[in-house]
Amino acid sequence: MSDTLRLLLALLELGPRLKDLLGDKWPPYAEELQELARRAGEGEDPGKLRQSLDLLLVRLLAEPPAVELIERLMEDMAAPVAIKETVTRRGGVSSVVPDIVQPHTDQATGVVTIPVFYGTDRARGDDAPATYFGGARGTLSFGVAEVSVPTRGRDLGELTGPSWWRLEFSPNPAKHVIVKSVGPLSRDAFVVSLKDSLAAADLHDVLIFVHGYNVTFEDAARRAGQLAVDLKFAGRTLLYSWASAADTKKYTVDESTIDWSRDHFEAFLQLALCEVGTGKVHVIAHSMGNRAVINTLERVKSWQLPAGAAKLGQIIFAAPDIDRDRFVQLAAKFKGCAARLTLYASSRDVALLASKFVHGYPRAGEAGEALTVVDGVDTIDASLVDTSLVGLRHSYFGEKRSILNDMFNLIAQQLAPDQRFDLQVAGDAVRKYWSYRP
Repeated sequence: MSDTLRLLLALLELGPRLKDLLGDKWPPYAEELQELARRAGEGEDPGKLRQSLDLLLVRLLAEPPAVELIERLMEDMAAPVAIKETVTRRGGVSSVVPDIVQPHTDQATGVVTIPVFYGTDRARGDDAPATYFGGARGTLSFGVAEVSVPTRGRDLGELTGPSWWRLEFSPNPAKHVIVKSVGPLSRDAFVVSLKDSLAAADLHDVLIFVHGYNVTFEDAARRAGQLAVDLKFAGRTLLYSWASAADTKKYTVDESTIDWSRDHFEAFLQLALCEVGTGKVHVIAHSMGNRAVINTLERVKSWQLPAGAAKLGQIIFAAPDIDRDRFVQLAAKFKGCAARLTLYASSRDVALLASKFVHGYPRAGEAGEALTVVDGVDTIDASLVDTSLVGLRHSYFGEKRSILNDMFNLIAQQLAPDQRFDLQVAGDAVRKYWSYRP
């Protein structure tokens, strides 16, 4: 009998004791064990089965009531050292700390590996990093995604991936932005891991990225890692990935889901503010993801945060796909909630023009006559960033060098618009905004 099968059988035998120890937390583990047993019975590849079993052990080691029992089992079964070394004890709370909790640069290849600390309310997919989470709704869960970003041969803002017309049929870390692994953590383990990582960082701030419509977990994590590298962010990067269906035909499904997701994002934001030793919390929200952020900011001033909680730093509304009039209403309520609020808009964002067609009213991310200018928010018209015939993509916030440079000056340098070289004042005394210099 293989070591993997022996370990699986031993865990199944421990089921009744684990059920007593974990109570209501046990059923998901029991279901996963049953699924592993089914896969073993069908003769699945031992390597894949062992990988899934190791991940299950790691999660069980993050459950304080079960730690002693699982550690004893690992000793008896001679479990891999790699798993044993992921366990640390902090004040009686066990946490599973993935290897990738600090950024790392391979000097030989120039590839930067970034830990993206995520919160998501997506349902679980399979074990592959690219499909670890799907597009269905689940419960709020936490973990760390390991994202590698090449710095050589990649233009600033480029989210590179394999291209069939270049005869690239698999990801290459030297060329492409890749999600190398996804490691789930319990909430307690997530807090301890992020706190430890922040303590070792050059900057104790965190940057939360919230993606938009039609985005997979994989692409959201890739974008978060790319932003961290291209913005030279010295703190720690977080991702809130709501359960986008990642299907262009399911726009209304995503609209319903982003509203459902708001409470989960609020809980994630409060965790970042209150529990991990953060200096400041910065947020970049894109497209439809702005709805969860903006509807949360409406309530920020009513929160009863503990003494010593972090402050909101830079909040960036990138191409927000939210009703412009609704944005104006809510802006009056969240004015002053952060060090600075910035809105990037464009008159050439085709996705927002399509959204306007669907809804019948302008979106807050539009420019031109519909440009949103409100007190307390710095509005930046990005329409002139790209003069090509193709125009601006909806994801221009993370792709255009001038916008990335501006966000760097905003987040890293804390510069006001009139201090940022690429910007010039526009409008008038009543409706003052900023645009990029031609």
